[in-house]
Amino acid sequence: MMQRREAVKSLVAGGATGLVGLSGPAAGAESAPARQRSVRLVHLTDVHVQPARSAPQGLAQAIRHIHWLPDQPDFILNGGDAIGDALEVGADEVAVQWKLWKAAWKEHGTLPVRNCLGNHDIWGWNKAKSKTQGNESGWGKQIALEQLELERGYYRFDHGGWRFLILDSLTFDEETAYRAELDPAQFQWLTDELQGTPPEMPVAVASHVPILTVGTVGFSHELRKYPQATRMLSHLDAAELLMLLRRFPNVKLCLSGHTHLTEHVMFGGIGFVNSGAVSGLWWKGDFLHTDEGYHVIDLYSDGTYQIQYVSYGWQADGPGQR
Repeated sequence: MMQRREAVKSLVAGGATGLVGLSGPAAGAESAPARQRSVRLVHLTDVHVQPARSAPQGLAQAIRHIHWLPDQPDFILNGGDAIGDALEVGADEVAVQWKLWKAAWKEHGTLPVRNCLGNHDIWGWNKAKSKTQGNESGWGKQIALEQLELERGYYRFDHGGWRFLILDSLTFDEETAYRAELDPAQFQWLTDELQGTPPEMPVAVASHVPILTVGTVGFSHELRKYPQATRMLSHLDAAELLMLLRRFPNVKLCLSGHTHLTEHVMFGGIGFVNSGAVSGLWWKGDFLHTDEGYHVIDLYSDGTYQIQYVSYGWQADGPGQR
């Protein structure tokens, strides 16, 4: 009980950082009478739970921290990369990582969780390092979808008068293991969903890989050495996606993770919010001054939103090097 009180006291006293304004042209119009909070969610992403570096303890601490928030969220959105890595390892290691993920939520979590698929959740796409052929049972997305209790990587749900469209950013790529791009079937599904959504209903889109990001500047050194990685850091089909999303003024917010960086970009009336990683620099410390943490996001009836990035106080075993 004392630990819980101290955690809440720390949060209220300043452990929560980064309150950022509202979306759209109405920013600052606090007096609008129709504005009521419809949804509070936590966007938690890039956990990368694994046996090493005390990652299971870190995940447990993050889950508890969320459940101690004085103003509780309606649900948690897992933004992907739940486990350390399945792309480059064998099936036994993948099973161990998913066991840690499931155990942490079973022991510490009671809030509803919605899931988004991340690249590191996918088994064996790096065939050389995972020593797979591609015809093994569960290869690719199958195991991750089963563990996350998803029929497929993209879907929709409604909550509090908002519509949420969850995307699957990942397409297999022989050279780089994956690239961020929707296949034609998913792009058509997204188009149909947007067309079928009532125009007065605000929409939030979530993808693991950012659709629009300035965070790639943090990887400029690596990109000079390995330019193919551009297709891995942000959506290759960003121009097409932006053209589609801007056709629908009720699309208000796009959430993502992947880069382990926190950013908020406004473009064409849409807010693009990227959340820092629960794991920071893969459980080695913070990453480019971004603490280990998660976003608390409030969505309002008029289509505006507020975001708050919260550091949950994790201390790495030792300083890491990028």
